[in-house]
Amino acid sequence: MMICQSERLTLRLLNHDDAPMILSLLNEQSFINNIGDKGVRNLADAKKYIDEGPLAMQNTLGFSMYCCQLNSNGETIGLSGLIKRPGITHPEVGFAFLPQYCQNGYGFESAKAAIEHAKEQLQLPTLQAICNPDNAASIALLTKLGFAYIKQLLLPDIDSTINLFEKSLV
Repeated sequence: MMICQSERLTLRLLNHDDAPMILSLLNEQSFINNIGDKGVRNLADAKKYIDEGPLAMQNTLGFSMYCCQLNSNGETIGLSGLIKRPGITHPEVGFAFLPQYCQNGYGFESAKAAIEHAKEQLQLPTLQAICNPDNAASIALLTKLGFAYIKQLLLPDIDSTINLFEKSLV
């Protein structure tokens, strides 16, 4: 099911056909370093991750991380969307792409589409985002999207201090 589109991308609900991309993405060293090790080691784990993570959140909250697919050829290249986790007041914008698709503007384009979806369809008043303090690329992207740095904090499921950003949608 399509959630939203941008010039080059479609953001849609994940499904089991996306398991190979999820397996690859979640085992990229940059994903593990910046987001965390989700313990996804095979296609069965990837399908379980899709079911128990994004699809469960979508069913419960009406939003989730979405599969990013190129409009030009349908290729799946990463994740972008919204997530709600304990310890963070508002839903967060998140994004992660396979390395060969990084630094092509897809993070900005997909996050911008997710923010517009959050504002227009979900009518959320505020979004937040977190990232590692040393993740300069994500900090720059969040700043470009209009997020403001709020503070550093520790979350129960993350071992190190993270930066918290926020953006008003009203």
